[in-house]
Amino acid sequence: MADIGLTKTQLALRTLLCLPAGIGVGYLIATALGLPPIVGMLVGAEPAFVTCQLIADDTAKRIAVRSAAVFVPFVLAVTVSIALKPYRFVELAIIVVLLFVQFSLRAWQPWGQDASMVLFMGYLVGLLLPLPATGIPSVAAVVAGSLAATILIRSVLFRPAPYRALRSTRRALVAWSTSVLTASVVLLGADGDSEVRRARRRLRRRLDRLQEAALTADGLLADPANATGAAVDLHRLLFDTHQAMDGLGRSAEALVTAEAPADVRQAVRRAYAMVLRGGNTRGDDAARMLVVRFGVTPSARREAANATVRHVVHRVALQLGDLSSLGRRWRRFRAVTPKDGGKVPFSSAVELFNGRPKGAPPVLDDALAQGGFAGPWRRFPRVTAPVRAGIQAAVAVAITEPFALLLSGQRFYWGVVGVMIIIIGTNTTHERVRKAVQRVVGNVVGGAVGIGLVALLGTTHPLLSIVIASFALAIGTYGFGGVYALWTAGLIVVLCQVYAFSGDFSDALIPLRIGENLIGALAAVLVSTLVLPVTSNTLIRSAVRRQLGAVRAFVLDAGGASDDTSTDLASRSLAVDSATYQLDAVLKPVVRVPTGGQAKRDSVTRTTLESVAAIARELAGRGPFDKTSAPPAAVTQLQEAVGVLASSIDALSGVVGGRRADRSDSAAERWVRASGLLDDAEASLGADRGHDRFRDRVHLLGRIDDALAVLAETFGMRVSGASAASAAPTERARRSGRLVAGRLGSRPSERLMTRPIAVHRRGDADPGR
Repeated sequence: MADIGLTKTQLALRTLLCLPAGIGVGYLIATALGLPPIVGMLVGAEPAFVTCQLIADDTAKRIAVRSAAVFVPFVLAVTVSIALKPYRFVELAIIVVLLFVQFSLRAWQPWGQDASMVLFMGYLVGLLLPLPATGIPSVAAVVAGSLAATILIRSVLFRPAPYRALRSTRRALVAWSTSVLTASVVLLGADGDSEVRRARRRLRRRLDRLQEAALTADGLLADPANATGAAVDLHRLLFDTHQAMDGLGRSAEALVTAEAPADVRQAVRRAYAMVLRGGNTRGDDAARMLVVRFGVTPSARREAANATVRHVVHRVALQLGDLSSLGRRWRRFRAVTPKDGGKVPFSSAVELFNGRPKGAPPVLDDALAQGGFAGPWRRFPRVTAPVRAGIQAAVAVAITEPFALLLSGQRFYWGVVGVMIIIIGTNTTHERVRKAVQRVVGNVVGGAVGIGLVALLGTTHPLLSIVIASFALAIGTYGFGGVYALWTAGLIVVLCQVYAFSGDFSDALIPLRIGENLIGALAAVLVSTLVLPVTSNTLIRSAVRRQLGAVRAFVLDAGGASDDTSTDLASRSLAVDSATYQLDAVLKPVVRVPTGGQAKRDSVTRTTLESVAAIARELAGRGPFDKTSAPPAAVTQLQEAVGVLASSIDALSGVVGGRRADRSDSAAERWVRASGLLDDAEASLGADRGHDRFRDRVHLLGRIDDALAVLAETFGMRVSGASAASAAPTERARRSGRLVAGRLGSRPSERLMTRPIAVHRRGDADPGR
């Protein structure tokens, strides 16, 4: 469930096999050429490890070419490092330059990223080698042998397998969907305020993980704009699966929030449990059972008092009915999807960061493009995020090196590594502080384990030590994207083994190295707050504007007023979801302030935009509507309404971006509700009941208008117009009831399930049964 597409598993497995192969080849070549065996093993391990971590691509040929190309920059860096050993000041200055180059070239993927990382790592390896310049040809031979072994292993055992990744992705999405449904059942059966609060928190966490899994799965797909029909079908299947399960989870929460009667919650709970027992093929049966059972509950007879509850129950029935059709569509898709990699509409996770959706990087890019530096740095020329990271890394290394030299002399590079590790893959101060804390924890745990293993094994079991080192790095690699402390601990265990066999190990050595490393980490965090800083408020505003832009495109498309017809509504909704994920990534302060001021506005912003994303997902899940079947006047008024809504979103985006809100009647500074035009569009349909999907679209757009109007007031804008929420709940319930009847048909003789359903709570062996 935690490894969508087996990205982390594949990375750990290839590290586990390629690293020992590189070490073994290095040992054999070093022995043959007269190099010390420990040198051959160290040099052989590094290119194998770096290429496994760095290089992932869509074809085995591209992986082989990129891996082979690593040879030149690696050997060049080792050569320069060895040649500069007599010139200490130049040697230190080159590290600063290389670290700047490493981060600056990361934007030029893949070749710039490959070359910059390998140059830096090769230079560090050269610092470790006790060799004269005459030993460089032998080192080059070891590097070539290690890369050849790595390419061979990856070409034979780890060829890109899109179909296998596709199957894994589907299984992970189904697993998280099941966990959402199980948490919903627990919430609907919860008694007491404290139990309800715990169950609600659990459900929200699982909804968040389901959203992340769905975004990750979609990120693994080929670009839908250039994809085959199969890719578009898969894209839609993933979206519909997420939409249905997310809707069921949110409906359960809505029933609890609305304080639905116990008999209603029990009816919905039984329907969910039927799906958990029988799979999504029982979705239609569960929906019919729910409608029949709800119809005979005492609460259902009080229509006016329970209109909102009736509407939610009908919505649940529709979503349960969708599950059956989703199951059939998945089976058909699996039957026609080609098994060979060249035709499968699926790609590896090259566009994701550590197998997860990108969070803060796109937001930071937008902020920097607008000149988002704080304080006296506002006059600094605009730079890209990689260049900014390179400048910060260079400054942090320049600060770290003198302290590291005072502590250790020859092994100052530990402080340099501390800087690099903290800055790489992070974009905000919060991310760097969190990574530094995890690094401290990993260092302490890894140091304790590593010292203990050296004391236990010594140097009398070299093969066992190689196995331990390989497993430690493989396990650490698996945790790199999620639990960084695991990676750090594994690395320290490996270094303990390396120092033991090089003869440099002592009980005081590892704590000293850890201290130097932490100096670099602290310098990186300090520099990120003082050099080219981007404030949290700037990032939050940038993230909100990104989401508003995605919502604007969505509402125009939903109302048939978009000029761009190349993107479907599901893709628009996914763009809103992605922007929501990015907003959540930057709305994580180091210290949470529960009430008041900026923190309160941030909370309202997050809640509002999350609700807008959920509404957009629900609207897109209803599928396209046929404009030709609706009266032309209704279509025209709907297009005018979404035009007004888009203009209001533009005004809100300007205020969020820093333009001062004006309480005057200026249209550019007001939120003008589109509810009047939406009401006119619905009125143009007349008394004909054949346009329920059109009416649904109108009302969902009205809910988006209402939610964003609340956000506009939060940012100080003047709001004009009546709320669309004034529509009668009873009419919404009747309309949703007609949709249920049209979707499920009528089965008066439906058999009710009277057997009680036992639902296991957290910690049980078989949840949901």
